[in-house]
Amino acid sequence: MLLYLMRHAAAESTTLGGDANRPLSPAGREQLQRLIPLLLALGLRPEWIVASPYRRAMETAQLLAAGIGYSGEILSDTSLLPTSTPTAAQSLVLAFAQASQLLLIGHAPNVVTWVTQLCATATLRIAFPSGAICCVELENPRSWTGRLCWHLIPPLGQTSSGAAGSGAVLP
Repeated sequence: MLLYLMRHAAAESTTLGGDANRPLSPAGREQLQRLIPLLLALGLRPEWIVASPYRRAMETAQLLAAGIGYSGEILSDTSLLPTSTPTAAQSLVLAFAQASQLLLIGHAPNVVTWVTQLCATATLRIAFPSGAICCVELENPRSWTGRLCWHLIPPLGQTSSGAAGSGAVLP
């Protein structure tokens, strides 16, 4: 399984409805528009998209889905909330264990925690600002271990190594 872990795109800093109702900012929408061609070039074709129920995560999912031609249902799951546990995220991945590609859209600091656990390294220091996404190859989703295939961070076109490019694949 290819597991894509994404932090929602940049959101407005405040809103009257509280944190859960913060919409994407214009910069966040632009991030996604710049990200879509890179993700298509990297082979992103999820069978399922699951997002946190927070507005900014659902908006990220909707815009990304439209841009990549995803016609399936966008699911919402509380295991992707900022207060969620790694165990909840693992259970969610197991529910989709038969999928070849799964995209999860969540929040900081959870996304970084999941990546470091999946890649079995507490020493991994990975930047995950708003709009960042990575691909982890899971040989067996039940084992909750994997290999980091690539990681894109804004500004787009920059890889986690900091080199400018068009979404280079990391070894």
